[in-house]
Amino acid sequence: MTSHAHSPSRKALPALVLLLGTLPWLSACGGPESQAGKATNATTQASTVLESKSREVGAKVREKMAAEDIGVDSDRAGVPDAKITPEGDFLIDGKQVAVNDEQRALLVKYRQHITEVAASGAEIGIESASVATQAVGVAIASIFSGESTEDLGDRIEADVEKKIRGSVAGLCRQLPALMETQQALVAALPEFEPYADMDRSDFDDCMGDLPVADAEAAPPANEAAEAEAAPRQ
Repeated sequence: MTSHAHSPSRKALPALVLLLGTLPWLSACGGPESQAGKATNATTQASTVLESKSREVGAKVREKMAAEDIGVDSDRAGVPDAKITPEGDFLIDGKQVAVNDEQRALLVKYRQHITEVAASGAEIGIESASVATQAVGVAIASIFSGESTEDLGDRIEADVEKKIRGSVAGLCRQLPALMETQQALVAALPEFEPYADMDRSDFDDCMGDLPVADAEAAPPANEAAEAEAAPRQ
């Protein structure tokens, strides 16, 4: 499992390229104030709509994943795919593995962690699009004020990353608990061991692009879990 702190914002940017390409054209059509006003109002409205959808999307992800099997795979060659059902059953290659109450509770807890990480990622994606759309509105106003369009994309990307930094850090902080539960599963259910691919590097990669203050605020990954994971790295 590998996460990248910068990916949500960068995925939101390509959809804005077409709009950015229209900026010089807009500046030549009608009065600067009226065109800039219309454009910035439109992007502000779009940004507001997207922002309002963030929690809704996260809730839908949680609802959907709560009702479906969650697939787990392995980085190792030849290891069949596995699934964890909403009831906490563990299936390898479609065949159910016998589990006791303790193992089932850990499987359900692992599902919950996976679901929260996925929902947070979906919310960050919508938030990124909202912030990027708002940034385009500001850029349009800048164009009509005579500012150069050079490096505009980089400026927008930097603005997006700055504004969603807290949300990304929040997602990254969920990873140590996920890894701890993963390693508890390995100890309690040996059949899960081939699917325990997560290690400290996933957390480090996630936090790597964030400012030092955000990275230091994140709790360290469970040391015992790291020790158990070490032989498989």
